[in-house]
Amino acid sequence: MNKNKIYPLWPIFVGEFHNEEHQGIKNDLIEFFHNYEKEIKTSRVGVENHNLFESKYNLHKEKSESLSKVFNFIAKGFLAMSSNINKEYVQKLENKNPRFDVNIKNSWFIRYNNGGNVMPHDHGECSLSCVYYVQADDNLDTKNGSTYFLRPFSRGFSHNDFGGLKYASENTTSFKAEEGKLLIWPSFIMHGSKPYIGEKNRIIISANADVILNK
Repeated sequence: MNKNKIYPLWPIFVGEFHNEEHQGIKNDLIEFFHNYEKEIKTSRVGVENHNLFESKYNLHKEKSESLSKVFNFIAKGFLAMSSNINKEYVQKLENKNPRFDVNIKNSWFIRYNNGGNVMPHDHGECSLSCVYYVQADDNLDTKNGSTYFLRPFSRGFSHNDFGGLKYASENTTSFKAEEGKLLIWPSFIMHGSKPYIGEKNRIIISANADVILNK
């Protein structure tokens, strides 16, 4: 006899990873960013940006031991994320020890002033995107300086009866900014950052990447 089933089709994955080495490299990263700003003195101006400094998009190519450690951590996160998302596919491969290459396509840092935020946008030129929190106040919550994601439905959903409650009420999900935390998500998801108010500048690293399977 066939069993009744409910299929959770096309789930959206957001990965959260914590860098145990963060406190050992934090000050070096902040010093690097401070010197970078003094030398560059300009910031990309995007319609989605407000009250912040944003670097050029080649941060992963800069020469810095601490940056190298961060991007190694980020690459491992991208690999873990893609392996989890595609777990069933990987299990079906004839090669049981496949090799993966993480191709970081671009990366940058952002320093937020008080009230700084980024409006909703996506990173459609890659498969995965991330944010790594370098510095932020310790007492933050999901209403201050958090990263938020918009539901990915292509059309609006307005039915708020019990049958449509989940689809109508869960418009956004927010993640608290915490030093040393890495968030990874599919690049097509619309996301942004809520205005940040704090004593310390909110500093993050972002990157876009593809993960290549070498069968």
